[in-house]
Amino acid sequence: MEEEKKLEEKLKEVGSKLETLPSTKDGVIKLLKQAAACLSEMDQSPLVSVSESTQPFLDAIVKPDLLKHQDRDVKLLVATCICEITRITAPEAPYSDEVLKDIFHLIVGTFSGLSDTGSPSFGRRVVILETLAKYRSCVVMLDLECNDLVNKMCSTFFTVASDDHQESVLSSMQTIVVVLIEESEDVREDLLLIILSVLGRNRNDISMAGRKLALNVIEHCAGKLEAGIKQFLISSMSEDSRLENCKIDYHEVIYDIYRCAPQILSGAIPYLTGELLTDQLDTRLKAVGLVGDLFALPGSAITETFQSIFSEFLKRLTDRVVAVRMCVLERVKSCLLSNPFRAEAAQIISALCDRLLDYDENVRKQVVDVLCDVACHTLNSVPVETIKLVAERLRDKSQLVKRYTMERLAEIFRVYCVKSSDGSVNPGEFDWIPGRILRCLYDKDFRSDTIEFVLCGSLFPTECAAEDRSKHWVSVFSVLDKVEVKALEKILEQKQRLQQEILRYLSLRQMRQDGDTPEIQKKILFCFRIMSRSFAEPAKTEENFQILDQLKDVNIWKILTNLLDPNTSFHQACTGRDDLLKILGEKHRLHDFLSSLSMKCSYLLVNKEHVKEIILDVNKHNSAGNMNFTKSCLDLLVILARFSPLLLGGSGEELINFLKDDNEIIKEGALHVLAKAGGTIREQLAESSSSIDLMLERLCLEGSRRQAKYAVHALAAITKDDGLKSLSVLYKRLVDMLEEKTHLPAVLQSLGCIAQTAMPVFETRENEIEEFIKSKILERSSKPEDNTKACWDDRSELCLLKVYGLKTLVKSYLPVKDVQLRRGIDGLLEILRNILLFGEISKDIESSSVDKAHLRFASAKAVLRLSKHWDQKIPVDLFHLTLRTPEIAFPQARKLFLIKVHQYIKDRVLDTKYACAFLFNTTGSKSLDFEEEKQNLADIIQMHQQARTRQVSVQSDANPWAVYPEYIIPYLVHALAHQSCPNVNECKDVKAFEPIYRQLYLIVSMLVHKDEGVKLQGEGKGEGEGEGEGEGEGQRGEGEGERQ
Repeated sequence: MEEEKKLEEKLKEVGSKLETLPSTKDGVIKLLKQAAACLSEMDQSPLVSVSESTQPFLDAIVKPDLLKHQDRDVKLLVATCICEITRITAPEAPYSDEVLKDIFHLIVGTFSGLSDTGSPSFGRRVVILETLAKYRSCVVMLDLECNDLVNKMCSTFFTVASDDHQESVLSSMQTIVVVLIEESEDVREDLLLIILSVLGRNRNDISMAGRKLALNVIEHCAGKLEAGIKQFLISSMSEDSRLENCKIDYHEVIYDIYRCAPQILSGAIPYLTGELLTDQLDTRLKAVGLVGDLFALPGSAITETFQSIFSEFLKRLTDRVVAVRMCVLERVKSCLLSNPFRAEAAQIISALCDRLLDYDENVRKQVVDVLCDVACHTLNSVPVETIKLVAERLRDKSQLVKRYTMERLAEIFRVYCVKSSDGSVNPGEFDWIPGRILRCLYDKDFRSDTIEFVLCGSLFPTECAAEDRSKHWVSVFSVLDKVEVKALEKILEQKQRLQQEILRYLSLRQMRQDGDTPEIQKKILFCFRIMSRSFAEPAKTEENFQILDQLKDVNIWKILTNLLDPNTSFHQACTGRDDLLKILGEKHRLHDFLSSLSMKCSYLLVNKEHVKEIILDVNKHNSAGNMNFTKSCLDLLVILARFSPLLLGGSGEELINFLKDDNEIIKEGALHVLAKAGGTIREQLAESSSSIDLMLERLCLEGSRRQAKYAVHALAAITKDDGLKSLSVLYKRLVDMLEEKTHLPAVLQSLGCIAQTAMPVFETRENEIEEFIKSKILERSSKPEDNTKACWDDRSELCLLKVYGLKTLVKSYLPVKDVQLRRGIDGLLEILRNILLFGEISKDIESSSVDKAHLRFASAKAVLRLSKHWDQKIPVDLFHLTLRTPEIAFPQARKLFLIKVHQYIKDRVLDTKYACAFLFNTTGSKSLDFEEEKQNLADIIQMHQQARTRQVSVQSDANPWAVYPEYIIPYLVHALAHQSCPNVNECKDVKAFEPIYRQLYLIVSMLVHKDEGVKLQGEGKGEGEGEGEGEGEGQRGEGEGERQ
């Protein structure tokens, strides 16, 4: 109590001194500071209890000389004192309305200094602010109708609010503005515009703190502000004349309000939807951008109120204007990246899938980008089936789309590899991707170096260990189909050829250094010509090789030599390749060429480290009972042994152990690897050659047919004399076993393989073998079963034996070397003719219809195989009988035969004239099979058309007419005339000629309309075929952009 009286006395004293202001500013400030200190220590009390002793001060402090003083410090201290007075006297007003107006002008003026947080007076300004907020003194401003002052204060708050301010400062500002709005009967338009003017992204004139302050105010006063904001938005979107001069971007207002109080916008949704549908492109684009940004906000959920506009937004994916569709795609990507598992994700992804067939290539590319970006961000957020739809763009008509799709699919697989190491994705879920990339090898817009660059450089993470990389390769290989395996083999084959040629070139280069001769230089230039064929631009590549040949830097040649060394590790190869390109520099004219060359000639795709890991994986998978992966490991090793046998160096011991394994799959795989790479590991096997020879011989005698086949080739591979000695011993035992008639399938297989690999050995007892096969196998009858419902699989054991015997005879005329030196093929051709005619070697031999069908089919396949080397020896009637194989009563025979014809022609080992077989018995196949056969025929036609365009011969004999698909017509006409055509002089029924007309019409129409024909019959099914670019343009409006 005594303390209170002392303070009052002190205030009285200060008040009396302020009656007449000191002459100096410092004097005034000193008195005001004393007063402020006293007031800050006084407790709150009603005005009636204020003692008479303090009244002089209360009167003095509001004199005009102080309230309107020109000095900022004086004004601040006066405001401080008055704020303390209002605190003490609250809730009563200590002054009259007129004085209070001047007081609030003074107080509001002090808030501009809040922007300077480093000022000595900043603390006093904060106290004034907090006092005003705490005691809600600002409400008096409303009673006094100080509207302009309220506007000024709010505007000042939004302007001075800073990220440097403490939370209490910003909170006080928010409280004041909220109180003013909540206590107002109606929110005035000018105050609303001040608040809304603060909103918007990328503002340089408003801080983030000021914008956040406005958002918080709107959020707290949503109910009070809703009507005004709705009216503002409606007026803005309807171009109300009252707001013509308003500089507020209403789109930015909508964006910010959606963040803090989306319910306010419900009334504006119809107008915003109208902007999405307007004919004005700029407005539509802006509306799409805005709506997309709204839904992409992190953590935002699309409520029922906004579902209609969300649906309309997605429909803009089919807008007739490309720019609009691209804008939607950009926003949709943000939506999914902000929350990949949002409730609308499935709806968005479905809409995106539809646009994968957009007519504009840039849109298709952008759709691929969106889906792949989301998948890479969160791998399991996009269904695998959707990624497979994306992969279809690898067959797009646009090179831009195709190449971009390949890059992004490789990126997805790279992410998958990283994720699979930590177990966050399902194993094998994306193992199909490399296969799809490999298929692109058959696309004319891609070349092997492009595919290989992706497989080597983009498919796996750079930090991927050899163990992980090999596991992924095995897993990938397990799901490759035949076409994809063939593509991988083709890449490895081209790599092998290039490596061999480069090694030859380096050898010649060394010889030239020892003594330059014109002959060596001629050979070097020939090497360049051969190697350049492995690149996209042979002529330019040949020139680059010549420039490379002139380089003198020994480091370049040392690195190239190391890259060709199979013992170079993956890390060393990568480092060496990088060093090579650094030596040249990016601006060197050979930089890109050597980048490609170093990739193609190295073992970066698969190297010896990977092979060792794959061999270890065989044992791991076998122990785990996973036969699928075990077989994949072995099949992959076989391919590597075939095209990169040097990588198998040092693996002899493991392969011998595989031969001893009880698992037939492992044993067979090891045999196949030895057959392909036995020569490479020959020296390593020398120590155990006797034991391995015995194992191989036993398998030739008692193993399965496949084991016997590989075992013979393995024996030839692992011995220096091409197996002549070992095979001679084996051959004698095999011929002797014929009479015993034990293990005949394996024995016949082994004899056929010996004929192919060691003809001098086979010829020593050839007559005995031929006589045995004819008399003891082919001429045997079997009692035909009376079965009208016989099926294709009901063949007899004797039939199988006859097929094996035929294969042995056929192989004897297909030796690896000097095939044309063989004599006596006419006898074999006569056997094949009889079987095609009668189903047996003689019409007197009895057997079931199923057996006869199988033998006809086997004979037809034999003719196809023999035609590669003996086509000129095959009589016309035998050729015609072979073409009629599709007329066999069992549809399986037709299908299997035509598949073989298609395969052999595609592999360029069969003359195109055999494609006539597709035209026989076309009415005898099911519609689906017929469509497939027609597509295969179209595929052959297209292949020859492309070959003719490139002026590349399809046939190995370089038949100049073989590149023309029309080449088959004379053969077809001749075959039809001699086999199917009624006698023209006797037959008067026109319908009898109908089948022939149909066959001729089919082939002629496909030749005349070959380009259209391929598309009509399932474009894209063939290797490298492209799909259509998409639908026609959409129509903007209610059904805007729908596919036509």
